[in-house]
Amino acid sequence: MILPLSAVWLLGHATYRALGFRSRRLRAGEHDAHLYEREGQGKGPPVLLVHGMGGNAAGFLPIVRAVLRASRRVVAIELPGHGRARLAKGQRPATMRECGAAVALALGEIGEPAVLVGSSLGGAISLYTAAALPRSVRGVVGLNPAGAPLAGADRAAVLLAFKGGSAQAALEMNRRLYLRPPRLGWLFARDLGRHWASAPVQKFVSEMGEDLPGIDPKLLGSIEKPVLILWGDQDRILPLSSVDYFRAHLRNGAVELVPSSGHLPMVEQRRQVAGRIVRFLEEV
Repeated sequence: MILPLSAVWLLGHATYRALGFRSRRLRAGEHDAHLYEREGQGKGPPVLLVHGMGGNAAGFLPIVRAVLRASRRVVAIELPGHGRARLAKGQRPATMRECGAAVALALGEIGEPAVLVGSSLGGAISLYTAAALPRSVRGVVGLNPAGAPLAGADRAAVLLAFKGGSAQAALEMNRRLYLRPPRLGWLFARDLGRHWASAPVQKFVSEMGEDLPGIDPKLLGSIEKPVLILWGDQDRILPLSSVDYFRAHLRNGAVELVPSSGHLPMVEQRRQVAGRIVRFLEEV
């Protein structure tokens, strides 16, 4: 039996709602983003969760309860074309820059400086936002963030991983995303292949048509607020050289390896990652 991917996403939505999150759309230029938001139970600063390319807010569910206990407010954004922020029929997909603008709008609606927790592309967007809007940001946690140089064979490997289009390609993507791929991933492989080949994902892929120099070192060095990079040490999507790049250029940052984890450490090492984020919230 082959199951639709929509069933997984519907379960994620139901879980957020069961946890007391409000669900609403946020107009961002020509596109809609989608927000889950609720008051937290802790004393720490607000948190804005930003997913990666092709992801959605459900990717943070393994750690969201811990963040709720530590923070005064938690918001999870779904970028245009992702999750419940679906594109209208015929609508062009959003660029990375437009997605960054949506994150800035969500941050502004929080009403006080927040900690950005970004995964993969969401991590790169979070770092850019911290540099551009320092008064709105208390700190950044990057979970295997993009943003380091990506060229040659490393760039080609990312383009191949996000090719999609078939069940076989989707299963290969699972092998790259996780150190231990989900055992039942094959049930959703057909729909996952279509998802990775979808217009919103492929729009991002098209922006990687040339070697990427990465976030400018001067921009990284301009981030005054504390930055914590948590890097799954078995990442098969982004190169391990990213760790050295962030260590070299973040002025007020720490880069820590998460053992026995692939590209999504908040999923594969949820307790360790959640605990470290909670400590970060206490420190800032």
